[in-house]
Amino acid sequence: MASARAFPASASDTDRVEVTPSVGFAWLIEGVRPYLGYIFVAAGVIALFIGWWGVSGTALVAKQLPYIASAGLAGVVLVAIGNRIFMTNDLRRDSGRLDRLEQMVAELHAVLLARTDAVADAPAARAASGAKPFRAVPRGTSYHLPECSMVQGKETVGISRGEISSRNLRPCRMCHPDAA
Repeated sequence: MASARAFPASASDTDRVEVTPSVGFAWLIEGVRPYLGYIFVAAGVIALFIGWWGVSGTALVAKQLPYIASAGLAGVVLVAIGNRIFMTNDLRRDSGRLDRLEQMVAELHAVLLARTDAVADAPAARAASGAKPFRAVPRGTSYHLPECSMVQGKETVGISRGEISSRNLRPCRMCHPDAA
């Protein structure tokens, strides 16, 4: 009798998981872990209550010290362990969320880069053609790339690098024409 089984053949290769005792144990731990924090905190509170009960029932300090040393310290340690488990669960959950968010951003980035209306190598094509590579509004104070959204739909004129310095124009903060 085999101790490991695989999913049926209809599952894709990426979904295929070999079921072994260690996988079952990991699944059990993942299911129990959120409740372990509550269990440890409850045990710590009970230990603190027992320590308080023992201390409150005795008048001599020498008889109170064993309750404080055993139940009191054990209670504090158990509560600290429970809080650590809560913190670890929150970090794991947040890490999973961040991984999914990074994946979605990467997919969105890939979609935006694969736009059909994007120009493949616009700066190199402009430089090779010898045309005026930048655009400016006739009375404006900044210069732009031709595809900049700040000048779309506006009456613009083509300008060269020499005209930029003679008119004291600043680069656009949206399209960063100097980087091109």
